Amino acid sequence: MVIQMPEPAKAPAPATMQEERLAAPKVDGFKVFGKRLAEPAEIIDALSTLSFLEIAQEADYVAVLNVESRDIRRSPYLFSTIYLKPDVVEVAYTLVPGTSPRKRRIDVLRHFLNILSVIPAAYEVDHRGLYQLLQSALADITEFASSDYKEVFARYDALRKDYDDVKRRADALEASNTKVSKDLIDAKARNDDITLRLGQLEAYTDEALMVKIQDWLDVHRNEINVSEFAKQYSVVDSRVEDVLNKMMLRGYLELRG
Repeated sequence: MVIQMPEPAKAPAPATMQEERLAAPKVDGFKVFGKRLAEPAEIIDALSTLSFLEIAQEADYVAVLNVESRDIRRSPYLFSTIYLKPDVVEVAYTLVPGTSPRKRRIDVLRHFLNILSVIPAAYEVDHRGLYQLLQSALADITEFASSDYKEVFARYDALRKDYDDVKRRADALEASNTKVSKDLIDAKARNDDITLRLGQLEAYTDEALMVKIQDWLDVHRNEINVSEFAKQYSVVDSRVEDVLNKMMLRGYLELRG
């Protein structure tokens, strides 16, 4: 039996997905060199008292899995695996997005030291490598512990300012987009109006309008109301006036005193 880092579960098809999807965890790890002095069976026997562990032997090493949380499919989500090999101890662990990588490493290192304390005679570890791990962890702890309220608040205040700046720019962009959308709507309305007017202007040729005007004059005792004529034939007043001027210039019409 081999205990390996489980792959993230494949998401179900959108049509059948009803369960909440978790963000895939990242994987990190560390290792300490040393010499294994006990047989795998002895190590398994010593660790078997810890019921929360899942232990397996593969070839010449022992794998110790500690599952801290599972996803909704019961697959390991937050976990660590310690590989007890003949000349090295390797530790791999998952890191959930949104959590502190340094704190997670400290937690896993603490678990690793607890496991070594249960099998003290099983390994002759390289103390230099172990001390370097401990020194790094202590440095992280010291940084957390030495951050007083003012420093924490200063960091928060800086992040808050960055957030406010980004939000202000986002609001400005949204307002600008709203104005652009309104301008586009107004422009389309003006374009539609111009198109309609052009259509009206192009509905009759000048010669056709001259005939219509002559018919109108015959019916209305040689008088014409430009606005009424334009309304009846769906043309603009200025077009009617232009055609009347042409008719006068050509001698078709003349003004009465």
